[in-house]
Amino acid sequence: MTKRERVLSALKHEQPDRTPADFQAVSEIWERLFYHFQTRDMKDVLEKLEIDCAWIDPEVSRKPTERDAEGFITGWGGSKWQSFHTPYGIHDEIVRYVTTGCSTIEEIEKVLKLPDIDDYDFSGIEKTCEKYSDYFLLAGFASAFYYPCLVRSLEDLLVDMALNESLAKYLIKRCFDWHMEYHRRLLEAGKGRIDAMQIADDFSTQIDLLISIDMFNNFFREPICEYIRLAKSYNAVPYMHCCGSAYKLINEFIDMGIKILDPVQTSAENMEPRVLKADFGGRITFHGGGETQRILPQGTPDQARKNAKMLSRTLGKDGGYILSSCHILQSDVPIDNILAFYDPENRY
Repeated sequence: MTKRERVLSALKHEQPDRTPADFQAVSEIWERLFYHFQTRDMKDVLEKLEIDCAWIDPEVSRKPTERDAEGFITGWGGSKWQSFHTPYGIHDEIVRYVTTGCSTIEEIEKVLKLPDIDDYDFSGIEKTCEKYSDYFLLAGFASAFYYPCLVRSLEDLLVDMALNESLAKYLIKRCFDWHMEYHRRLLEAGKGRIDAMQIADDFSTQIDLLISIDMFNNFFREPICEYIRLAKSYNAVPYMHCCGSAYKLINEFIDMGIKILDPVQTSAENMEPRVLKADFGGRITFHGGGETQRILPQGTPDQARKNAKMLSRTLGKDGGYILSSCHILQSDVPIDNILAFYDPENRY
């Protein structure tokens, strides 16, 4: 099978020749893999790891935002961000939400500063699709819940959802309309070659849902369905990223038309691979599962190898699974564990 055929077979819930694989990592991991494989080309790394998927992202043409007098940068929507140096790398975090103190739609409208989509250059998408022509191509970072939380604190948004529904729905729609136009342009640039489109929202903690199913349906079902319709109009498979204990929402996702569920956080409540396969196998394809809290960053190569084999033989039985790490690999994951986890022998 070709790489793309392998993934398409899994999506049809047929047993491919081996479990297909995807790979995502922070820049520090990529740099170490470049050094390990003596290359500067991401495709070379994917080939060495025998990965079947590739992520397609546009180039941003605008100049990086300059830091203000306090050393902050202005992030998406106008919130202030600061870079924090840790032993494992640099992380950007919000230090001041742009809508803090706003209690009306009018006040939010005055301060919200969504990026100009014309500042994004999609002209390189077609060429990138050609470069990875034999891969299953994924794209997108749409959000109905996460991006509103970049301009308004989670606490404030949840209070709005409980006590000020019209304001919450206004903010969600304003942010989501931006994503719809951005991702329409992305799909248009892909000219039908993009195979799957991601919407990424975390509706759960590791213990249970963050909001009720009724609240999910009231605020987020229609935006997500709108995005699903957009993806399908370009023959792209709808892909949902939802961290934590997403179990109680999986039937909702399936009913809405989601075909791939990521990241399958197996350390969360009710996310045991055998249970997921028994309850939802044949109705949705799982993506992820590689244990990133203990095994991949702290375990041995043998433990990483066993983790991949277990996932391939449970979630991957009769198709319906794409092997990957649960979440983007962080910089504290040893290269030896990555090589062990992605050993093709684990996928049979």
